[in-house]
Amino acid sequence: TFGRKLQAMLCAMHPYTAFGPAENLALQRLVESRRRLVIDGVVTDVKSEAGYTASVEFLSSIEAAAEVLGLQPAPRQYRSGFTTNYRALFPDSNRHYRTDVLEACVDQQFDIWVNGQKFELDPVAVQRAQTLQAAWIGLIAEIDRWPLNRRSELVAALTTFDQSWAAFEEKYIGALISIEAQARQLIVEAVEQERRLPADPSTQPTKAEECEQAFVQTVAQLNAIANYKGKGRDDLKIDVLQQARCVLQQKRIRGQDAAEVLANDVVASFSALRSYMRQVHRCLEHVDPHLCNNAGLVARLVDYEESWEIGMRYICNECLLDAMCDVYAEVREAEQIAPQLTTMLEDCDVELFMVLPRLVILTFLADPRARRAELIRTLLPHRFGPSCSSDASFKVDPELKALYGRYREAVRHLGGPMPAKIALVQRAVRGSSRSPSQGDPHDADRASRDLLHAVEQWSLELQRHCPEDWNQCSAILVHCLTKRESKLQTTGFQV
Repeated sequence: TFGRKLQAMLCAMHPYTAFGPAENLALQRLVESRRRLVIDGVVTDVKSEAGYTASVEFLSSIEAAAEVLGLQPAPRQYRSGFTTNYRALFPDSNRHYRTDVLEACVDQQFDIWVNGQKFELDPVAVQRAQTLQAAWIGLIAEIDRWPLNRRSELVAALTTFDQSWAAFEEKYIGALISIEAQARQLIVEAVEQERRLPADPSTQPTKAEECEQAFVQTVAQLNAIANYKGKGRDDLKIDVLQQARCVLQQKRIRGQDAAEVLANDVVASFSALRSYMRQVHRCLEHVDPHLCNNAGLVARLVDYEESWEIGMRYICNECLLDAMCDVYAEVREAEQIAPQLTTMLEDCDVELFMVLPRLVILTFLADPRARRAELIRTLLPHRFGPSCSSDASFKVDPELKALYGRYREAVRHLGGPMPAKIALVQRAVRGSSRSPSQGDPHDADRASRDLLHAVEQWSLELQRHCPEDWNQCSAILVHCLTKRESKLQTTGFQV
């Protein structure tokens, strides 16, 4: 071809610049890959898909050309000090040019953010990055001159580039290793703290409490940094765990099962985190320094935060826990009255979440002085006065007093508390819009229908006043009633 004839003529004009056939082929490929580089002024684009692909190809062509020309790579003994992960990327003393190293040099951005913390490259690394950038620009300029340049000029450009690359790689990768070690430090601390926990806390209660406190504090920091799927709370304290253990040793008259489910969730999430730390200890090098990228850790933190947040609100508040247990017991009784409620719970039917608020309001009206009243006061605080007495609450809110009056009227028409409970629960579960049961007296039917219509309005208020609180409450009830196992109990270990 014309190009090859021109190249032969130029080589004849410059006898000291002649390259062999294999060298010419390697250099031709280098020139072609250079032409595909995406360059804006003097800045090489390595971020876009096209720019990244072209950079990978060009770096590979540089390595191939240097090998064909017989150039020895700059010494890279420093790689023996790399961590396992980086030795996998740089397994020997060959060049192994990588686009991510080039990007660090080209961007000239020397701030590295990990887990919300800013790290900066030291001045020596910055200076070497600038030297490498100059060598990169010089090499490109030299390649652009081919085949007019001398062999010695191209060899010098390739050698300078490789030496500059090795010098920057040593400092840059070393800095990354140091930054990653600092980023993993919380995991390392948690692993060490878990190892110090006594196997049997009862034999060393003081030491166990101190070690658990330190471990929980570190977990709270991890949660704030890594739990991007949750709220990232860092205020969940050791007293949640301590109170959960106390609850498991207590016996309540009503709804003990619900208290045990919530307390066991707290203890189980704590045990799951301990188990994770024991297992991750064997593979710390596989922990992503960006802690939120570790799926196994995040899953356990999500479970921990959800369980402990509920524990802090309900388990650490005895009145509220008793109220939840009381409502739980009432819903259990409602299952006996209306078996279709059990099916709704098992299937997690969407209609269930319309039925539950009705039942919660009805259980409150059935006995406003019972423990369950505290749950309603928590969910609808604007309907109650500052006093904890139920009488004071009715005096404060006329609409609530009127609703209670309707309930008493329905009870009278339906023949007493127990028949009223059966009729109202059945109607609440099947929906107040459906036909009443056959045989109901007309006045009783009208009274119960009017009551359920009013209850429906209050159930909507219960859901809408503070949706987050109600969603949590309903989720707790469903969880306690169904006692579904955590997904973490059925999955294997994952970093």
